Amino acid sequence: MGIILLAAAIIALILLAAGIYLVRFALLRSDSGFEAVVPAEEKDRPETEGRRTIRANNEAFRAYTEEFISSAERETVRIPSYDGLTLEADFFHSPSHGHDYAILVHGYKCTRSVMHPVAAVFCREWGYSVLTPDCRAHGRSGGKWIGMGWLDKDDIRAWCSMIASRDSEARIVLFGVSMGAAAVMMASGTELPGNVIAAIEDCGYTSAWDIFRDELRALYHLPAFPILHIFSSIARIAAGYTPREASSIRMLGRSKLPMLFLHGGDDSFVSTSMLTRCFEAKKEGYKEKRIIPDAGHAEAYVRDPAGYFTAIHGFLRSIPDS
Repeated sequence: MGIILLAAAIIALILLAAGIYLVRFALLRSDSGFEAVVPAEEKDRPETEGRRTIRANNEAFRAYTEEFISSAERETVRIPSYDGLTLEADFFHSPSHGHDYAILVHGYKCTRSVMHPVAAVFCREWGYSVLTPDCRAHGRSGGKWIGMGWLDKDDIRAWCSMIASRDSEARIVLFGVSMGAAAVMMASGTELPGNVIAAIEDCGYTSAWDIFRDELRALYHLPAFPILHIFSSIARIAAGYTPREASSIRMLGRSKLPMLFLHGGDDSFVSTSMLTRCFEAKKEGYKEKRIIPDAGHAEAYVRDPAGYFTAIHGFLRSIPDS
């Protein structure tokens, strides 16, 4: 009996240590970058014409974005979060100084700079003023624990209120990629300022639980039970929320905003099945979806820029008073 109890205690300690390690790896602020968590099949794709197109378009967007940044009217803005952090963003002002605004939210372990190519299109081509925030625990924003969209949804609300306080006639569009897309979907189910008129999500996940479950399988070849359950308990204590709470599906069930759902057809990180589930979860309000063939995770805009931005612009033009 003593040997059995000792073995059980050792196993429990190993599982606890594994849970602590995974919480720190997945949720603790880090400079390791998104590449550290991308499955091999997403990074090591075979050379194809599509891959060459993506590289060429990336280079073109880099030059386009540098030109935009060099000439844009840009302001650095900061606001307090609901829990006392300082959040920072770039605010690109439209040359026309109209009332159309977009908030562009980046993905996991990225920074606001990855949204600058999209900001350039919104600002230069369509006349929007654009806010690109660093999410909490990323870039120059404060915070120790990554919010996986759940904590970020309230930060998005704060940014919306900041814009509305500056311009009472503002018409705000929310736009997010990957974790940022999950944050936008979660925010869409909250009480947002009336100035928010639409949301666009690109390759967002159904919930943090689902994406962590998939990553456990892809990176470590482990099942969800019991590691993810231990992870969840530790995350509640450390970060203040659980992966199940961070649910796009649940919040989309409350959303009435017009919404465009975008996804890469070759995304092996956030599968297209998650697009289907998110799209079906939104029961109220206008919605559209568009799959960009042969695009991996967060690659849709560089795989088919014309199709991608035409879909977005067409959606925006369909919104009343936009």
